[in-house]
Amino acid sequence: MGRPQGGAVPARADTLHRVPAPITLLLLLMFRPVDLHYRLRAAGITAPGGRIGQLWHEQAQGNLAAGLFVRRMLLWLVVGSPLVTALAGLAMVCAGLPLRGGWAVSAVCCSAAGLVLALVSGLVAGVMLGSLASLSILVGLHATAAGAFGPQQGGGAGVAVGICLGVVSGLSVGSISSIAAGRGPSVWRVQTAAIVTSVVPMMVWSWLVGSSFAGAVAASALVAFLVSAFRLPLYALEVLASAVAYAVERWTGRPTLSWVPVLHHNLSYLPHPFLGRHLALAVRSRPAEVLAVADACLRSPGNILVGWPWVVQALERGTTGEAGTPGA
Repeated sequence: MGRPQGGAVPARADTLHRVPAPITLLLLLMFRPVDLHYRLRAAGITAPGGRIGQLWHEQAQGNLAAGLFVRRMLLWLVVGSPLVTALAGLAMVCAGLPLRGGWAVSAVCCSAAGLVLALVSGLVAGVMLGSLASLSILVGLHATAAGAFGPQQGGGAGVAVGICLGVVSGLSVGSISSIAAGRGPSVWRVQTAAIVTSVVPMMVWSWLVGSSFAGAVAASALVAFLVSAFRLPLYALEVLASAVAYAVERWTGRPTLSWVPVLHHNLSYLPHPFLGRHLALAVRSRPAEVLAVADACLRSPGNILVGWPWVVQALERGTTGEAGTPGA
């Protein structure tokens, strides 16, 4: 039997453990999509961001990991996502938030739309957009239609709709790009996507409703997209975690380099404070950990100039201490 197209060797059964379980798979898609890309490539999957048909073709050529990846992703999209949406909807109703009826049917429709997108565009794109849209309809469609934010065509409703659009597309863009290319999207690509996410709804709602409602949707979608795509709320936690990890190791001597956020999140577009100083504390006693963090920095757009450049400069300077370390 010949080798598969592209020279890839089919994954054996002993590589199936590299395909994460469904919940872990979802968390990796959200926070560590670049790591997931290389993990799936190590399992023999040549197109982690490919369409369902591409992945099934890999399975037909003997790549068992590709078939397992498809099944676990579809399990989340077809079963997990509607179930989570139903539970969230029940919680909102019990909390007294008004919801227009039919939200359970809308959740199923979002999963179906995600399945179609997975067939024509990409499995990850379909799962991410379908799943997040399924949750966002509770607020962006059914709560808005029920008057939870004021008049259905008022400014409050437009802001709610725009925020949902922005959050869904903003959270998805990094994961979809990273799983396909093995790196996060550049800043200018994120900015371009943000403009498209704002302009398209403005044109649609201007034609369907009116300029006032469309403006509210466009403005809130733009802001929500940028906040979500650049993970700004998460960055505040990363700053705190970086400071705590550095302080604990500096003042107690306890190794905490494994706590640094760059190891646990691939899509931070702002540099983490104290990372250079933290590397300096560990470079003599735990060089393997320092090199692991340097590798992780290559997958973090905001910290790419901290990792290996710091290691090279430290070697050139003979690791003389913390003074003057980059990224401090």
